Amino acid sequence: MFDLNFDKQLMFDDYNSECDYGQDKACPKCGTMLSYVLKTEILGCATCYKMFESEIHNRLLKNQGSINHIGKISSKHFSKIKIKEKIEQLEKEKEIAADAENYILAESLKNQIEKLKGEL
Repeated sequence: MFDLNFDKQLMFDDYNSECDYGQDKACPKCGTMLSYVLKTEILGCATCYKMFESEIHNRLLKNQGSINHIGKISSKHFSKIKIKEKIEQLEKEKEIAADAENYILAESLKNQIEKLKGEL
Protein backbone atom coordinates (compact mmCIF):
# COMPACT_ATOMS: atom_id res chain seq x y z
CA MET A 1 0.00 0.00 0.00
CA PHE A 2 1.16 3.53 -0.77
CA ASP A 3 1.98 5.67 2.30
CA LEU A 4 2.45 9.31 1.32
CA ASN A 5 4.13 10.31 4.59
CA PHE A 6 6.56 7.37 4.51
CA ASP A 7 7.43 7.88 0.82
CA LYS A 8 7.80 11.62 1.34
CA GLN A 9 10.17 11.01 4.25
CA LEU A 10 12.23 8.63 2.12
CA MET A 11 12.45 11.27 -0.59
CA PHE A 12 13.64 13.93 1.88
CA ASP A 13 16.06 11.48 3.53
CA ASP A 14 17.64 10.82 0.12
CA TYR A 15 17.77 14.52 -0.62
CA ASN A 16 19.29 15.41 2.75
CA SER A 17 21.98 12.75 2.40
CA GLU A 18 23.02 14.35 -0.91
CA CYS A 19 23.04 17.90 0.52
CA ASP A 20 25.26 18.03 3.56
CA TYR A 21 25.41 21.59 4.85
CA GLY A 22 26.35 20.68 8.41
CA GLN A 23 23.49 20.93 10.86
CA ASP A 24 20.46 21.37 8.63
CA LYS A 25 17.61 23.52 9.88
CA ALA A 26 13.94 23.14 9.01
CA CYS A 27 11.26 25.81 8.87
CA PRO A 28 8.83 25.18 11.74
CA LYS A 29 5.84 26.19 9.61
CA CYS A 30 6.33 24.40 6.30
CA GLY A 31 9.21 22.02 6.99
CA THR A 32 11.44 23.31 4.19
CA MET A 33 15.05 22.42 4.88
CA LEU A 34 17.89 24.94 4.77
CA SER A 35 19.86 22.63 2.46
CA TYR A 36 16.96 22.72 -0.02
CA VAL A 37 16.80 26.54 0.13
CA LEU A 38 20.56 26.87 -0.40
CA LYS A 39 20.54 24.44 -3.32
CA THR A 40 17.39 25.68 -5.13
CA GLU A 41 17.06 29.23 -3.80
CA ILE A 42 13.35 28.52 -3.31
CA LEU A 43 11.70 29.27 0.02
CA GLY A 44 8.66 27.36 1.22
CA CYS A 45 6.76 30.13 3.03
CA ALA A 46 7.07 33.56 4.62
CA THR A 47 8.41 32.03 7.85
CA CYS A 48 11.38 30.66 5.90
CA TYR A 49 12.62 34.23 5.39
CA LYS A 50 12.87 34.72 9.16
CA MET A 51 14.12 31.22 9.90
CA PHE A 52 16.94 31.29 7.32
CA GLU A 53 17.58 35.05 7.39
CA SER A 54 21.26 34.92 8.23
CA GLU A 55 21.97 32.24 5.64
CA ILE A 56 20.09 33.86 2.72
CA HIS A 57 20.74 37.57 3.40
CA ASN A 58 23.78 37.87 1.09
CA ARG A 59 22.13 35.80 -1.65
CA LEU A 60 19.09 38.07 -1.66
CA LEU A 61 21.30 41.15 -1.94
CA LYS A 62 23.28 39.60 -4.78
CA ASN A 63 20.30 38.27 -6.76
CA GLN A 64 17.69 40.97 -6.13
CA GLY A 65 19.76 44.01 -5.20
CA SER A 66 17.69 44.37 -2.02
CA ILE A 67 16.47 42.30 0.90
CA ASN A 68 13.01 43.91 0.73
CA HIS A 69 10.47 42.66 -1.78
CA ILE A 70 8.97 45.62 -3.60
CA GLY A 71 6.66 43.70 -5.88
CA LYS A 72 5.53 44.24 -9.40
CA ILE A 73 2.42 45.85 -10.82
CA SER A 74 1.11 45.00 -14.26
CA SER A 75 0.75 47.90 -16.66
CA LYS A 76 -3.03 47.39 -16.63
CA HIS A 77 -3.23 47.85 -12.86
CA PHE A 78 -0.63 50.62 -12.90
CA SER A 79 -2.77 52.73 -15.23
CA LYS A 80 -5.82 52.19 -12.99
CA ILE A 81 -3.82 53.32 -9.97
CA LYS A 82 -2.71 56.45 -11.83
CA ILE A 83 -6.31 57.22 -12.84
CA LYS A 84 -7.49 56.83 -9.22
CA GLU A 85 -4.71 59.15 -8.03
CA LYS A 86 -5.69 61.73 -10.67
CA ILE A 87 -9.35 61.49 -9.57
CA GLU A 88 -8.35 62.13 -5.94
CA GLN A 89 -6.27 65.13 -6.99
CA LEU A 90 -9.11 66.57 -9.11
CA GLU A 91 -11.63 66.06 -6.28
CA LYS A 92 -9.43 68.09 -3.94
CA GLU A 93 -9.09 70.82 -6.54
CA LYS A 94 -12.87 70.77 -7.08
CA GLU A 95 -13.49 71.26 -3.35
CA ILE A 96 -11.05 74.17 -3.26
CA ALA A 97 -12.72 75.74 -6.30
CA ALA A 98 -16.19 75.31 -4.77
CA ASP A 99 -15.04 76.81 -1.46
CA ALA A 100 -13.66 79.78 -3.41
CA GLU A 101 -17.03 80.02 -5.19
CA ASN A 102 -15.38 79.36 -8.55
CA TYR A 103 -18.28 77.25 -9.77
CA ILE A 104 -17.25 77.18 -13.41
CA LEU A 105 -13.91 75.61 -12.52
CA ALA A 106 -15.60 73.23 -10.06
CA GLU A 107 -18.02 72.10 -12.79
CA SER A 108 -15.16 71.57 -15.24
CA LEU A 109 -13.27 69.49 -12.67
CA LYS A 110 -16.43 67.49 -11.93
CA ASN A 111 -16.74 66.65 -15.65
CA GLN A 112 -13.10 65.57 -15.79
CA ILE A 113 -13.64 63.33 -12.73
CA GLU A 114 -16.70 61.70 -14.29
CA LYS A 115 -14.80 61.07 -17.52
CA LEU A 116 -11.93 59.42 -15.60
CA LYS A 117 -14.35 57.32 -13.55
CA GLY A 118 -15.80 56.09 -16.83
CA GLU A 119 -12.35 54.86 -17.86
CA LEU A 120 -12.16 52.67 -14.76
